[in-house]
Amino acid sequence: MEEIAALLIQFVLEVGLQIFGSIGFDYATESRRGRGRNGETRDHDGYGWLFVFAVLGGVCGGLSLIFAPKLLLPNAGLRVTNLIVAPLVAGGLSYLVAAFVWAARGQSPWHHFWRGFWFALAFGLVRFAYAGR
Repeated sequence: MEEIAALLIQFVLEVGLQIFGSIGFDYATESRRGRGRNGETRDHDGYGWLFVFAVLGGVCGGLSLIFAPKLLLPNAGLRVTNLIVAPLVAGGLSYLVAAFVWAARGQSPWHHFWRGFWFALAFGLVRFAYAGR
């Protein structure tokens, strides 16, 4: 039972940090609209922002080690599962939030999925690699 509670706590912390931490970045990194070769409207969203979000996730993961240096998940299987599930859920929730917020502006929410995914993956990788057992 403790393992499930620890998994839920770590999951809520990682996903919550990603969702609430990226609200300001949404406006700063908003996709730019442009015209394609055939005159169709396209969103321009460079891959550089994905790298920035991964770096920010790693930095936040490192800072979290100051406040919570021990791992919450007791065994390696749950920690690996967290590395797989947390980025997918963070990206999925970012997509859903963006679908409601940005859909009215006619923009695709997929870039939000990838930003959330890379942020949560880097955050989890740093904690996985450096947190004490």
